[in-house]
Amino acid sequence: MSVDHSPVGADRTGADQREDELPAYYIASVGRALTLLAAFTELPKLTVSEAAELLDVAPSTAHRLLQMLLFHGYVEQGDRRVYVRGPRLDSMVPPAARPRDVESVVLPHLRRLRDELRGSALLLALEGNGARFVTGVEWRDETRIASVRVGWLLPAHTLAGGKAMLAGLSSAHLTALFPDGLPVTRYGRINTLAQLQAELRDVRARGYARSREAHENVRAIGVALQMPANAAPAAISVAWSDRRFPARHEAEIVTALRTIARDISIELN
Repeated sequence: MSVDHSPVGADRTGADQREDELPAYYIASVGRALTLLAAFTELPKLTVSEAAELLDVAPSTAHRLLQMLLFHGYVEQGDRRVYVRGPRLDSMVPPAARPRDVESVVLPHLRRLRDELRGSALLLALEGNGARFVTGVEWRDETRIASVRVGWLLPAHTLAGGKAMLAGLSSAHLTALFPDGLPVTRYGRINTLAQLQAELRDVRARGYARSREAHENVRAIGVALQMPANAAPAAISVAWSDRRFPARHEAEIVTALRTIARDISIELN
């Protein structure tokens, strides 16, 4: 494709803009960059080829423009070299139009879970192949599961919430997260990627995950949240000390978790 060096008025900066309406000192490269920024306010992602088609330029030109937006924080590079909105662009959105802060949305629901299920309720987010404890509330400070763990990053495959998040990923994505195999953990019973894949098939079939691998005296049940586009996977879980785990009430626990997860997802989306 030959590179079009003409002004971008016809290159879709403004679809109906006539050439005689362009500024006297029109800078084509700036116009193209602004066209891309405008596209990211409407589209969740763009590839280099899609950007090239949008601008009617060579892929190499589109790639250079995207790399400049990446350098300045307006976009980020996601999986498979796809570009998505970056923090700089999100900061330009008026406060009323921004997605609600996840932690502030989730905390009241975690308190409801804690009081209803008499366990420590937690919010986790996926970071690589680990699960970050974002926030949590504790049941009478018995196990200190929430207050001690908030901020921790533990192997996702050892946690109920972590497995709930991993179950939502494709097989290829999951394999890419563990290029050197699963990390060795003290209490883990899942030691290979094949074992994890089998476990996650069960999680998908059930619609929730169980765990007791992160600590020998803690048991938990978790479900994934439906997050907004481009947000990291997240999950909620409830944990109990081993001696207090209400095994006979697992169905009721799962129902409560699913109800809260649905309410949270509605608020976030």
